[in-house]
Amino acid sequence: MDYRDCYRDKRVLITGGLGCLGSHLAIALVELGAKITIVDSHHPMFGANRFNLKPIEGRYDLNICDIRDVDAMNQLVKGQDYLFHIGMQTSHVDSMTDPFWDIDINCRGNMVVYEAVRHHNPECFVIYAGTRGQYGVLDRIPVDETHPMRPTDIYGVNKVAAESYGFVYHRAHAMRFSSLRVNNCYGPRHQMRHAKYGILNWFIRMAMDGETISLYGDGGQKRDYNYVDDATDAFLRAGAHPDECVGEAFNLGSGKARTLRDATELVVKYAGSGGYELVPWPDDRKAIETGDYFADYSKFAAATGWEPRVEMEVGLERTVSYYKKHRAEYW
Repeated sequence: MDYRDCYRDKRVLITGGLGCLGSHLAIALVELGAKITIVDSHHPMFGANRFNLKPIEGRYDLNICDIRDVDAMNQLVKGQDYLFHIGMQTSHVDSMTDPFWDIDINCRGNMVVYEAVRHHNPECFVIYAGTRGQYGVLDRIPVDETHPMRPTDIYGVNKVAAESYGFVYHRAHAMRFSSLRVNNCYGPRHQMRHAKYGILNWFIRMAMDGETISLYGDGGQKRDYNYVDDATDAFLRAGAHPDECVGEAFNLGSGKARTLRDATELVVKYAGSGGYELVPWPDDRKAIETGDYFADYSKFAAATGWEPRVEMEVGLERTVSYYKKHRAEYW
């Protein structure tokens, strides 16, 4: 049986379902025959965009609410078979300028979700969107799941905490929980209005607008990127393999590290405009820079059969094509 068949007629709750990854998951799940409920705060900075769900218009339930809303989450988790937990605060910079806001969403908000599952739907399988930022500065690359976590910003610390809470609930309360530590994810349906998260997509906007992209230092810092279709497939596979994934954390990765300069040159190439320049590191960015990052995703591949399939050249071409067609919905 195809792993995707397990979602037919299942009830699925997606937090952050109006954003990039959440909307891709929603579209895929509806097409697989699942019954979708989307939770999204519709915060103007977080990338929520109802146009993202245009392909499945009228085929999902939408609740505009915050994951910190205890009464709402208690009701929304009831009867769900799966909870893809994507909706969180994701700006590294904002976490440093307003740490209590980040704590409130990424720690207390996650506890609200976990408590709702614990008390109102203990059989629900929770798949959490972790982040490569949890690792911070690396001792070795490629980084596997045993690497120490030393995040360099408040966001990373709180993501470690939120993931750790999930595993505490798994051990203490038998909550079915797994975490996928998401790589630098890019592609269609990502927010394009500011540079606070989704750096590659922001570079795409700048290049499409004919602007000059500023790269810090020599642009030689290496990064690992996943096209959103590959990330979507990873979450679907995790949900379909509970025996292998419950109680485990996994890295996602591309199998190919690229310097930021090389990635930017590809962005400019496929956008057909723009350029880049090298500039000194700003103090606030330098303070939270993690250095090179390249993931070992072999644990997840062994557990689920997942492999990244979309090369960056193909992903960038698809992304630019999407935004050229739907520019008015994202600019």
